[in-house]
Amino acid sequence: MKTISNLVLVFVFSLGSGLIPLLAQGPPGGPGGFDPDEMIKREKQNIFKALTDLTDDQKLLMDGIFDEFALSFKEIREEMMQTRDFQAMRPKMEALRKERDGLVRDVLNDNQYTTYLNVVEERRNQRANRPQGNGEFPPPPQGNGGNPPNDIPQ
Repeated sequence: MKTISNLVLVFVFSLGSGLIPLLAQGPPGGPGGFDPDEMIKREKQNIFKALTDLTDDQKLLMDGIFDEFALSFKEIREEMMQTRDFQAMRPKMEALRKERDGLVRDVLNDNQYTTYLNVVEERRNQRANRPQGNGEFPPPPQGNGGNPPNDIPQ
C-alpha cells in the first residue's frame, strides 16, 4: 500500500513539475496571446478571398510581399519589446504598411487595388473596435469633443 501511495506521489509531482514551465510561458504568440504570423496570415487570406481574379504571377508576388512584411513586422515588434518604447513602433509600422501598400499597388490593377484597400480598411476597423485586454472597448474618437454628430437624434 505504501508503494502505491509513493508512486502516486511521484506521478503527481512529475505531472506538476512538467506543467509549471508550460503555464509560466503564457499564452501562445507572446504577450497577450498576440501572434504576428497568425495576424498576417489571416489578413493575406482575407485579401486572397476578396481578390478572386489574381493571376498566378500576382499570387506569387503577393505571397512574397506578405512574407517580407511579416519578417519586417516581427523585427520591429521584437525591437519594441526589448526597448519597451511602444510609441516608437507606431511610425515604424505606418512606414512599413505604406511600403507594403506601394508594392501591392505595383502588382494589382486599379480594381484589384481598390478591393485590397477596402479589405485592409475593414480589418483595421475591426481591430479598432474590438474589446481591449481589460474587456472594455476603446474610447470613441475625439474629433467632435467626444460628442455624437449633431444629426443623430438623442
